[in-house]
Amino acid sequence: MNQRQDVLHVEEIQSVINETHQGDRDQEILDSWRRCINVHELNPFEKRSAYILPEEHLREHVDEAEDLLRTARFGLETLYQEIVGHNYVVLLTNSQGVTLDYLCDPDKESDFRKAGLYLGAEWLEEKVGTNGIGACIYTGKPITVHKTDHFHASHISLTCTAAPIYDPFGNLAAVLDVSALQAPRSKNSQSFAQQLVSIWASRIEMAALINNYKSEWLVTFSKSSVFLEIAPDYAISLNSSGRITGMTSKALALLNPEKGNHHGNEVLNELLSDYFELRMEELPMMNRNMPVHKRLVRMHKGETYFISAIQTRQPVRNTLGDTPYKAYGVLHGDDKRMESIARKLDKLVEAEVNILLQGETGTGKEFLAKYIHGLRRVPGPFIAINCAAIPENLIESELFGYENGAFTGARAKGKIGLIEQANGGILFLDEIGDMPLNLQARLLRVLAEKEVMRIGSSKTKQIDIRVICASHRNLRELVEAGEFREDLYYRVAGITFTMPALREREDLKWLINRILAKQHKGQKESVTTISEEAEEVLLQYEWPGNIRQLENVLELAKLLGEGHINVSDLPEEIQFGGKSQSDPSRTFTTTSEQDSESISLYDLLEEMNWNISAVSKRMGCDRKTIYRHMKKAGISVKRLSQQWTENMN
Repeated sequence: MNQRQDVLHVEEIQSVINETHQGDRDQEILDSWRRCINVHELNPFEKRSAYILPEEHLREHVDEAEDLLRTARFGLETLYQEIVGHNYVVLLTNSQGVTLDYLCDPDKESDFRKAGLYLGAEWLEEKVGTNGIGACIYTGKPITVHKTDHFHASHISLTCTAAPIYDPFGNLAAVLDVSALQAPRSKNSQSFAQQLVSIWASRIEMAALINNYKSEWLVTFSKSSVFLEIAPDYAISLNSSGRITGMTSKALALLNPEKGNHHGNEVLNELLSDYFELRMEELPMMNRNMPVHKRLVRMHKGETYFISAIQTRQPVRNTLGDTPYKAYGVLHGDDKRMESIARKLDKLVEAEVNILLQGETGTGKEFLAKYIHGLRRVPGPFIAINCAAIPENLIESELFGYENGAFTGARAKGKIGLIEQANGGILFLDEIGDMPLNLQARLLRVLAEKEVMRIGSSKTKQIDIRVICASHRNLRELVEAGEFREDLYYRVAGITFTMPALREREDLKWLINRILAKQHKGQKESVTTISEEAEEVLLQYEWPGNIRQLENVLELAKLLGEGHINVSDLPEEIQFGGKSQSDPSRTFTTTSEQDSESISLYDLLEEMNWNISAVSKRMGCDRKTIYRHMKKAGISVKRLSQQWTENMN
């Protein structure tokens, strides 16, 4: 390309920025040019070549992707054989745009290397402008960047066709690319190349999913019964309880069509039955022994697919890295502390280790406990009890159960306690720091002997439970103060995880989007969106009530915003950094001091299931003070016993 052509190319790019462009460029190319100027601040007059990483840095990238490279190698070789003789090079990059593997004609290797189509070359859009690999990474979609589509004139002789490869959790793992030095003038000539690249990217995804989850269920489904067994359209992996642990990108787009790729977190750990009219116990029948026409399954949204289920019990290493990934996406977006918890949990999920969860109220301790339950290979019940919310005179009967006639008011047929109900599963004891000392001794015996005795009985029953305890109070300090048994502490704290406060988390933006998607589930209207200004206000707020407060704020804002949340839809205390505009000394807006006291006390009573002892501990005062404030606020005392009277009758 001569200097005059270079100038014309730059002028065309400038016309796009000036909104005067009249050519027939694809929209995705025009969007990339705009990003190069407005976002990446690149100069189209510069002639940039791809940067080649030093060998030691390249080795780090290769080591991180060792298993992916092993899985993808056959795909690269087969793809190359299909295009050999057409002057193409096949490249595989990671999600950072670094070329980790390539295949080309040895006679043309020197020419490809000069063009940057070589091992170690970095093709990020922000570094070298519009190109196939960089644009594919940015958009997450297949793309062809042909000759003058490139941003820098130094790349105009190239044509690049790229397709993304996603890991089983919806994250971009790699890019598969075929590039040529001197391609035909017409961009349409590359349509066949794009089809081939997309097909092999999908096949590599499928291979990664199969190899990564051989020890679990692999479910494939397709619109065609003919191609179901040989080239299925979609694939997901499940654990033994029917929860989704991985999927191909096409399956993710099918299950979550409104978000598609990059949102695997919203599908991971969901039940298969959340999407298909198929129970987990029916899955083993959906194999090749059943005629394919009988394996037609309907999705809840109405579409039907032929399905095939396979279970291989021989465990194998992960193919996208030695570190298990299946826990990461569900727990967090990109938070280092939550990632550390996820890594440890994945190693301990099947171990007989009791877990203690510490952290402020509302940080998601019960969610984490339920998540651990969902990861277990042997399904069992999840039984939760809030030790601070149950009156002291009832907590023993709730936990241990009782026999007929054990005490006045007992049910005629007795009652199975929560510990027995959790047999074979998980017992979650929330706010265990509020458990009375006498019951701590009984719980210690249950954990030590693996047996339970009902109130009024002389017989014990063997149980198999895993206990997860949680508390917003520091149990170690309670032990030192004599308020919690030291022997029980060491029994329940096999390993301790401290949940970070919401203000400390690095993935708040991800949490906001996840909560909005969760609140939308099952509703017909479109997912609620949020303005950049409102999102920034939420990101700057301190969140003393943590995730629970965030959920409540978003639920209210969603109702007020009617589909789109603006700053004005947020509570005043959020808008103004924690204090209302009308009264900087309070975090709520009311017409009188008595009304504000009534509202806050009533909310706290509701939160604690009307347990006066729990409320008094939270408020730091005695029970008489709570009753006095209830009377002053006009809150009826009769409401106190309703919650637990129902359980006793």
